[in-house]
Amino acid sequence: MRLDFGIYTRIGLNLLFWAFYFIYPFLRFRYTGEHSITYEEIGFYFLVYGFVLYLNNLVLLPQYLKKHNLRKYLLILLPIMLSVAFFEAYVNKTLLQTCSCEGPNSTYALYNFIHLGILLVLFSAVPVLLNYSAKLKDLERAETDRLEAELKFLKAQVNPHLLFNSLNSIYSYALKKASETPEMVLKLSDLLRYMLYEADKHKVELQKEIEYLNDYIDLQKMRKDGFKVNFEIIGDIEHYSIAPMILINFVENAFKYIDPFQPEINLSLVAQNKTIFFSCENSFNKDSGKSNLLNEQGGLGLKNAKQLLHAFYGERYQLDIHKSDQSFNVKLLITNDEVYNH
Repeated sequence: MRLDFGIYTRIGLNLLFWAFYFIYPFLRFRYTGEHSITYEEIGFYFLVYGFVLYLNNLVLLPQYLKKHNLRKYLLILLPIMLSVAFFEAYVNKTLLQTCSCEGPNSTYALYNFIHLGILLVLFSAVPVLLNYSAKLKDLERAETDRLEAELKFLKAQVNPHLLFNSLNSIYSYALKKASETPEMVLKLSDLLRYMLYEADKHKVELQKEIEYLNDYIDLQKMRKDGFKVNFEIIGDIEHYSIAPMILINFVENAFKYIDPFQPEINLSLVAQNKTIFFSCENSFNKDSGKSNLLNEQGGLGLKNAKQLLHAFYGERYQLDIHKSDQSFNVKLLITNDEVYNH
């Protein structure tokens, strides 16, 4: 059977503890003449103290750490320690006769009790710390799993109606035998491929995210005639990466709440100085029904984007949203060093 590194470590710590406890006092007392410590005394201490320390570490302490019943733990441990303290006092003064202390056994037993308590605390420190570390890892793992589930849920809400609307449009074009039908199918296929194979990653190449945005824009322009979309890209985008499915929320929101009488969207993306700046501005009509929905809810896409940004970048981003009577503008600045690929 192969032992793991943790077992070797625990064995080493145990040997180090007993070596420090016995070897140093033995050498000091034996060669300075302060105390005539014997091998019998060493064997006695090892058996008695070892019984208490290992009983605690292997049986009592694990039960306490599992159930956190301090009263039951102390009701079992303290009587054992008291019994050992008095037993040690008796053996040292009558059988081994190595104790030069004077006074009643109770006084010597109290000293033994305190001494054993200190040893118990020191000997239990490692398993307690290991248990605490394991619980922290479990909490971190649980928090990571929760965040992963939350991210998947948020990403699943991105473009929930895109597939159905696009299929309806493709169906209409197919009935007319329009020449745009194959290209719409291809664009939709690219979108779905990205959402299936890239969206689960923590970050993707900025170039891929831009291609995804362009495919979405092209598909929307095919579905809705007269839309004017300008997309300006500045910087060496091949050296940058970004968390997926964030920018699409702003673009989708722009198409959803655009002024139907003057449908225009201006997009800008700048990648430089280890930062990513994204701007999305769309025409807006405060008198439209969609305007009222945006005022009340702020747009589901914008809420998703804020949650995703916080999950991926914490406080290392700036998001400004401004709405006027004629336009709706979103500006995002990501300052996380991880966006730049060296």
